[in-house]
Amino acid sequence: MTIDMFSLKDYVVIITGAGGAIGGATAHVLAEAGAKVVISDLNLEAAQKNADEITKATGQETLAIKTNVTDEAQLQELVDATINKFGKITALINNVGWGESTPLWGVSTDYMVKSYVLNTVSSYNLTKLCMPYLKKEENASVTFSGSLVGTTPSPEFISYSNAKAALVNMSRSMAAMSGPDVRVNTIIIGSVDNGAATLEAGYDEAMLKRLSDSFVMKRRGNPKDIAYAFNYLISPAASWVTGIELLVNGGGIYKSKMPTGDDE
Repeated sequence: MTIDMFSLKDYVVIITGAGGAIGGATAHVLAEAGAKVVISDLNLEAAQKNADEITKATGQETLAIKTNVTDEAQLQELVDATINKFGKITALINNVGWGESTPLWGVSTDYMVKSYVLNTVSSYNLTKLCMPYLKKEENASVTFSGSLVGTTPSPEFISYSNAKAALVNMSRSMAAMSGPDVRVNTIIIGSVDNGAATLEAGYDEAMLKRLSDSFVMKRRGNPKDIAYAFNYLISPAASWVTGIELLVNGGGIYKSKMPTGDDE
């Protein structure tokens, strides 16, 4: 049946940043599709809470583990713990990422480098560690959480946008060298309601209202909008899909090209 092409039965999936909104929603959705999920997050309490809720709701085994993704030793511990518990890795979702509003000419070298390490290098290191296990599995995949700010001019988020732009090309390079054994893709995520995390990035409620009103779909995304896209990209339904950027952004912002500024 067609619906079976979206099933993740017998999959083992590592999700970083899975204590947060998008990562947590993704863990729930993938478990509902049949996957055993490894919920990695710097906040162990949040990770364990999601793991317990998923097991209660779906009956699926889970593993919650505290991981600082900028620490290579902890990334190795994450991989080892996954193999020890489940014996394999079918998919990796590099979801960890963070960026706040920063002045274009006011960012230090140290800040820029730390943003790159968190948002890009950490994903490279974890993918490298997972790759020997992924190559053993059918329809194995790696998927990255990209961002719209990494594909458009974003001077308000210069450190974060630079790191996310690098992530896109890194994903393309990995896809080119990993096929046909492991598929590699990126989701370019638009503005998603992450609760307090969005406000911490520098937005206020008035900004978010203007942003919502400007989208073609007249709303910001919710975490499950992204989770369903992850489900597709790692499922058998996407077995011939690699090296792409899947844009999930509510249609983006439309502005008329006419001098009158009339949007209709």
